[in-house]
Amino acid sequence: MSAKLKTGLLLSALVLPLAAPLWAQEPEASAAPPASEPVPTTAAETPPAPAESAAVPVAELPPPAPAETEDEGLEEIVVTAQKRGDESIKDVPLSISVVNEKMIADMAITNVREAMLFVPNVKVEEAGYFMIPRIRGFTTNNNNKAFEPPAGLAIDGIPYGRVEYFNSGLFDISRVEALRGPQGTTFGKNTTAGLLHIITRDPTPEFKGYVDAQAGEFDRRRIEFGVGGALIPDVLNVRVAGMSDSQRGYIFNTTKAISARADEFAQGRDNQGFRAKLLFPNLLESSLKLTYEQAQLGSLGSGIELINITESMKVTLRKYDPNVDFVGGNGINSLDFPDRRTTEIRTFNGEWTRDFFDWTLALLGGRSEMNTEFELDTDFSPANALNGTGADFAPTTTFEARLLSPSLPGLFGLNDILGFNFGDSDILIGGFMQNTAIENGFFDFEIPVGPFLELTAAAEGSGNTDDDPPGLPEILGLPPTDPLFNMAEVIETVRQDFEQFSKTKALFSQVQWRFFPDFTLQLGGRYSQEEKNARWDSHYTTDTGVVLKAAGIDEFEAARAREDKFFQYKGSLNWQPTEGLSLFAHAARSFKSGGYNAFAFREVEDQLGFGPEFTKEYGFDIKGTLFERRLALNLSAYYMEVRDFQVLTREPQTTGVDPATGDVTLQTIGLGITKVINAPKARAQGIEGDVTWKAANWLKLFGTFGLNDTQYLDHKKNDCPPDRDSSSMPFCDATGKPFAFAPKYNSTISVFVTPTFELAGIRPDLIVSAEYASEQFTDIDLDERKVQEAFWRYRASVGFGNPKQGWSFKIIGENLTDEITYIRQGDLSPKQFVGIVEPPRRFYGQLRWSF
Repeated sequence: MSAKLKTGLLLSALVLPLAAPLWAQEPEASAAPPASEPVPTTAAETPPAPAESAAVPVAELPPPAPAETEDEGLEEIVVTAQKRGDESIKDVPLSISVVNEKMIADMAITNVREAMLFVPNVKVEEAGYFMIPRIRGFTTNNNNKAFEPPAGLAIDGIPYGRVEYFNSGLFDISRVEALRGPQGTTFGKNTTAGLLHIITRDPTPEFKGYVDAQAGEFDRRRIEFGVGGALIPDVLNVRVAGMSDSQRGYIFNTTKAISARADEFAQGRDNQGFRAKLLFPNLLESSLKLTYEQAQLGSLGSGIELINITESMKVTLRKYDPNVDFVGGNGINSLDFPDRRTTEIRTFNGEWTRDFFDWTLALLGGRSEMNTEFELDTDFSPANALNGTGADFAPTTTFEARLLSPSLPGLFGLNDILGFNFGDSDILIGGFMQNTAIENGFFDFEIPVGPFLELTAAAEGSGNTDDDPPGLPEILGLPPTDPLFNMAEVIETVRQDFEQFSKTKALFSQVQWRFFPDFTLQLGGRYSQEEKNARWDSHYTTDTGVVLKAAGIDEFEAARAREDKFFQYKGSLNWQPTEGLSLFAHAARSFKSGGYNAFAFREVEDQLGFGPEFTKEYGFDIKGTLFERRLALNLSAYYMEVRDFQVLTREPQTTGVDPATGDVTLQTIGLGITKVINAPKARAQGIEGDVTWKAANWLKLFGTFGLNDTQYLDHKKNDCPPDRDSSSMPFCDATGKPFAFAPKYNSTISVFVTPTFELAGIRPDLIVSAEYASEQFTDIDLDERKVQEAFWRYRASVGFGNPKQGWSFKIIGENLTDEITYIRQGDLSPKQFVGIVEPPRRFYGQLRWSF
């Protein structure tokens, strides 16, 4: 029996026993709003179920607001971005955008990458073992699993530092809140660029559910469901949800025909997930919510293509695969080794809230365990020259306590001093603890010496297409009898063991003072202490290590420990000139702790670790609704300055012989020596926002716009293109240049057409979207040859549904003009480029039933 079938049977077995009694208890429950009536990201969001509030007991929350009707304006957006319970987005002094459950359903969104297409200045890319979340151009280090991204992630209030979690929880979602800028108070763990907060659906007293199925090109098969209600009225509400999502991939591998171990396709996925929630809304005058979630995530190949290859290298690679492909963006690559990542995550969380004398206490805790395994064709080619495998176990244990005051007269109860009314205030106080670890972590690298030396020679070759490229003896000036060249049949291997243990403790507080009816002052601070201990053990696992040493991979054992203590703050002033409009001025300081390089090859201090990063931000926001709530604005302007900016770089190494020592060095094919350094100073500035306009009862327009101007103000030790002569200057000066993966302009516009007429109860609907991004560097070395040009990309869906019966069907097309756009590009060797492309044009259908 296949794993998918087992998963499906398990989910069915869990759902059906629950569904039958629940249905019997709620025979007249009204149907949920159908997916056929689209609602844009920041427009008509139905407020979340009461149980989603972490700071307010569920039993005391007001009922959800009614859904938007044809004669009304846009509904107010409700968020929990500050952990103060449900708040209107216009009262939150942050640059924040929301992708709600209606938008997720209508746009057939299945992962965080697709959700962030509709959020300005935020992007999440995923391709096999490459996972790149970025906010305002601040991104992560793919090669270092110990490097927490500055664009953080939280799921139901709990932060997670590993990028694998970005793909773990996007099913049965209430909303995704994208918080841009430093989050130094309530979400203060290494979130210098911002945070994505995924909020899953909670159980409700009413029986509600849905089933969503998708099928289409590239063997796309996805089914998702969620169902829940009162198992014991007023005592226990439950909800279960599940997902199975597979796709074979859109990159075809030519080498599969001659290599049994190669994958036939790349850029595919095979994911399953299950979640169960129990909610006790009235447990001894408190509420208790328990959540269990399990996910199995399979990222099937990064889809790396050879896109700029010299003639010498082409001659060599055709020996290994006569059909090797060198055309970028055509959906074909050539790899002889598997290239994939599999991740299993199990998470258990609990949340308890209770009122004490009008103060609300919230306790949140959880344990998550992640096992990851991966295989890498590290030479990115059909040659069996360099292969990598690895794994690790990463547990996370979290506890948080928050105490929220009621509304207090004046400033903390002081009022009518000197004859003045000091309005009202409230205070949030909290503590946070989290232990994370990387246990049993290892990389195994295998170098078959003959092919590796042949590729090294081809990388240094003259480009002659009539004969084979010159051999290494000729290039190095060594006799063919040198021991280096008598190892053609040898395979050298090395294992790099790495473990890290991290402990974080923090105290935080946030004060909100409405000192005049239209003015609110908010101040917050967080004091944190983080300890990290790391251990490396790099050792050759074969008898020889001649080529490994020449490639810069040493044997060593090392242990390091560090402690960072820091204080973060934020402050904001809010003016509400009208009931529907808010203006904010805010400032924040945030901190990202130093850390260690899990991908270190030598016991060299600046390769083992890096220092902390400091960020300051100043911003101004405008939020609200106009024209009888027909137009919603959510705009922000910002300036961020970063000191000791943590930047990935590679240490240059060329092929040659040291005349003084006779030591041989080899330019490493597909590997290289990577590390994280602290660039002295950088900044990002710009504007971002979204606008929703309900032009008519049947027509809505939603647009986003981001201007993000990034620049290194002082960074003289950036990575260089490998073919640059580094003999006089090993690094390149990036001062005055922008960040990689950071387009200056990005925007989307979506048109939602839902005619009001019906035929036999059925309504049609149409959604058309356009996405724009200006040019951007696609590699950290800021090489002018590796630039993604500006592009427009389009998607559309057309369908129909019955609002009363709760079902809808649509056909969806993505990337309609089949634009070729690169996620990232890199170097195989000097002058040899590789690249990863985004998905091509594809069509699929979606059938959804809500009940």
